[in-house]
Amino acid sequence: MTSQDNTNSLYSLSIQIHLDGLSFFTQNIHSKEVIDAQIIAFSTQVNPATLLTEVQNAFKDSLVLSQNFDKVTVVYSNELFTVVPSALFDPTKGADYLKFNTKILSTDHIAHDSIDFYDIVTVYVPYTNVNNFFFDTFGSFDYYHSTTIFTKYLLGKFTSGEDPQVLINLQGSYFEMGVVQHKKLLFVNRFEIRSKEDFIYYVLFTMEQLELSSETTAVVLTGSITKEDAYYKIAHTYIRHLTIADAEHSQIQQAQAILGSLL
Repeated sequence: MTSQDNTNSLYSLSIQIHLDGLSFFTQNIHSKEVIDAQIIAFSTQVNPATLLTEVQNAFKDSLVLSQNFDKVTVVYSNELFTVVPSALFDPTKGADYLKFNTKILSTDHIAHDSIDFYDIVTVYVPYTNVNNFFFDTFGSFDYYHSTTIFTKYLLGKFTSGEDPQVLINLQGSYFEMGVVQHKKLLFVNRFEIRSKEDFIYYVLFTMEQLELSSETTAVVLTGSITKEDAYYKIAHTYIRHLTIADAEHSQIQQAQAILGSLL
């Protein structure tokens, strides 16, 4: 594909990429009406080197993705990130922040997103080969880490009251978890999971480390979860105050709401 002229398009594209698939929605830039939304699962989880082939195949197979867009936003969801207070952040030391909790290569490009109002910076590794593909396809575009968007949504929507609040965004093979209190971020992280037992272990372990009671702390779920899911049922067994946010909305609609908190 070659770079497209996006200036005459009435639509925007928002696409989230993970090693086991991608999801996207397109919407009218004026009315914000969602025109199309899809979730594409890869046959197996890939690695960063082969991810590009899967992304290219998705674009070849989808007529929606082959059109022009006025604005393109790419969201990378991976474990190659950390969160740094703005006061301690130095853009020349990205590798130093990451090396303590993730394995990076000397050739990795390190990017960062700023959440200025809350004085937080997400430092992360985007997939350079995929970035190059999007640049060749669309020209200019914006990209972020999913934790940036999740954190801003969390801080913007779940800061009422004096007690700590927990938000969990479940996305099939992984989930993001954040805790806020007094309009401050106490914790945010992302966990890869393969079973409901993995899910509840990480949730309860995190709450225990933060000294949050599963009997009294409010926990809100969002993303790809319903009350019929095994993930909800096992969480409900151990957590007393458990709710699903926007339960009437689809996974794509919830993703749109979370992404809209940043854009």
